[in-house]
Amino acid sequence: MLKIQHIQKLWALLIVAFLAVPNCIMAAEAQFPKACFQGEELARVREWEKNWVGKKVTSADVDTVKEFLPQSFYDIMKDTARWGESWFVIVPYQQIVSSPGCIKFTRQYYGQPKVGSQGELVNWVSGFPFPDTAVGIEMAHNARCRTFGDAYTGAQPGYITDGRLKYDMAALTNSNYCFFAGRWDTPPAPEILPNPKQIWRAYTMLQIDPPEARNTRIMEIQYKDQLKAYDSWMWLPSIRRVRRRSTSERQDPQGGGDYCSYDNGGWDGPVQINKYKYLGPKDFLLGRHTDKSKIEHKPGECIMSGSQRERVNAYVVEAVNQDANFLYSKMVWYLDPETWQILYADRYDRHGKIWKVMDQLGNVSPGYQGVPAIHYNVTQTVDVQRLHSTLGTNDTKYGVTQDLTIFDIHYLQKHGY
Repeated sequence: MLKIQHIQKLWALLIVAFLAVPNCIMAAEAQFPKACFQGEELARVREWEKNWVGKKVTSADVDTVKEFLPQSFYDIMKDTARWGESWFVIVPYQQIVSSPGCIKFTRQYYGQPKVGSQGELVNWVSGFPFPDTAVGIEMAHNARCRTFGDAYTGAQPGYITDGRLKYDMAALTNSNYCFFAGRWDTPPAPEILPNPKQIWRAYTMLQIDPPEARNTRIMEIQYKDQLKAYDSWMWLPSIRRVRRRSTSERQDPQGGGDYCSYDNGGWDGPVQINKYKYLGPKDFLLGRHTDKSKIEHKPGECIMSGSQRERVNAYVVEAVNQDANFLYSKMVWYLDPETWQILYADRYDRHGKIWKVMDQLGNVSPGYQGVPAIHYNVTQTVDVQRLHSTLGTNDTKYGVTQDLTIFDIHYLQKHGY
């Protein structure tokens, strides 16, 4: 019979051996990046593309691809009496591979991020926190952790269109975005230090058109602590004052358009204020490599033509706000599993009727030192009840080095005059 001392030594050796096992065995590795289609699925898509790539799909023959369109988008294209004629072109599927920094940090911190007791994201540093998830709330956190090239500056020209009166009003904003933390590629990454206020990201917007909203300015600060409320201020030229914005004001339309602050990027609000249900994957024709020079807009028409759409095996997620008084009773998001962008979304009013659709045409642009910066090139926010829309494009530089003093209330007040 073994003596007690021998048993203790044997256990010590087993523990040492266990601790020496490589990390790849101790914990699963992130399956990232991962393509929408692989193997036989990709082969089937390529076979389908032989008959469809390059085809111009019009309102007259949209039925031929109905199975690949969100129902709300199909209804708009089909109902020419209300919306007029529109068309798009089918292009081949192209995999979008994340930037080197995104891949590095997603793999480095894989398995550490968790969803907290209130639905918030904890233990997250950078990259996508849940790259291979099938859980709705984790998909929502992935969408929120995108960095748009870590920082950008640019203009967003477009139109506010009344489809009943066939009337356009020019819209133009200038904006700046900077991620203080959760950065991917633009030095310093993953965080700008020191960061005494523990800022996650900061945003400024200057409204230039339409004229009645001219020189309205908004600044918003969001924090690494996701349970901490946003700080937001607005310069109102009509009263020549800076005033603090309440959280409820983020539900109000911006600059006469059809979207509110919560709509930016598909969803610009705390993840934990919604409940999520993953409805499964489905192939859709969505915009990911948009050449905006090919987009056509006719005055007074709520939908632009000329978008380029490719097969995407999108993740469909239903989001329901936990506040019964929230402006939307529910939202349905169509997520790109390679970029975690919300490429399309349906918004329902408090009576459960479809209210708005958001068609967000993605693009891949050069960011810091040419690494891919993934964002939107063209957006269409359509109010299907009022026959109204806000159409916009992006003229943006990604991966820039921002002057951080612009994200300060004193700067907002000084430059309001």
